[in-house]
Amino acid sequence: MPLLEIHNLRKRYGAIEALKGISLSVERGEFFGLLGPNGAGKSTTINILLGLILPDSGTIRIFGRDFATDQVAIRRRMNVAAAFTSLNGVLTVRENLKVYGHIYGVSKLDAKIDELLERFEITELANRKLQYLSSGQHTRVTLCKGLINDPELLLLDECTLGLDPDIAEKTRRALKEFQREKQTTILFTSHNMYEVEELCGRIAFLNKGEILRVDTAERIKHLIPQHVVEIRVRPGADLKAARQWNGCCGEISDGRTLRFVLDRPHEQLDALLRHMTQAGVYITDVQILRPTLEEVFIKVARGEL
Repeated sequence: MPLLEIHNLRKRYGAIEALKGISLSVERGEFFGLLGPNGAGKSTTINILLGLILPDSGTIRIFGRDFATDQVAIRRRMNVAAAFTSLNGVLTVRENLKVYGHIYGVSKLDAKIDELLERFEITELANRKLQYLSSGQHTRVTLCKGLINDPELLLLDECTLGLDPDIAEKTRRALKEFQREKQTTILFTSHNMYEVEELCGRIAFLNKGEILRVDTAERIKHLIPQHVVEIRVRPGADLKAARQWNGCCGEISDGRTLRFVLDRPHEQLDALLRHMTQAGVYITDVQILRPTLEEVFIKVARGEL
């Protein structure tokens, strides 16, 4: 049985239909991504799962229980860390985490706080007030808050915003280690495509309140079938004949590189390279540029997919 089941969820704000009957299921222990441009419906979905807003229709089951009728019991087994979570600025890091620890009834709370501070490498901040922390430090405290009760379901909404690359990498590693140790199910939203691809096994790609596809990042990238092939040749080669191939015209850059867009790269690449050789050019390098998750994201946002 899936840990989280959403069926035909709908939500409208006046004339705007934020969710148009989305359905998905997330398995226990899965690191699952919600991806899509602004206005896709991600935040609405998260806010419904937090009980902050009510759906117009549809059903949600978490831990095998009806969220509409068992929400209080379910939420004690959940937690959330979001980029703009409001913590108390006049309290210290430890005091903030103690507040949430008491709310969730965490036993051996001081030891748990120490463990989390060490996991996210902010032990030295324990007695510092939140108002004096940098945005990146605040983000890591927010993640500690989200893990304080060892949640079975954790909602992470843009939770690594403001982290520099080094700390972001350490934070992703800490999240993966926690998820693996506790078998926590994580629902993750981010506009950092690299992060989504690194962390998430499966992704639900949303746009305008609908799910376009639920799949792995690798398969979602297949929404763009074309690959760009860059062929670099020896200086002085005559590229005029070489660039004409299979009814298309390759793009020349820096006088030594030809770029071709292939619809069926696995079938076409061999023929293209033979053509280049027959055209009398000496190939020094070949690069295949595969579509990225970010390119899919941009095309979806622009209505091109």
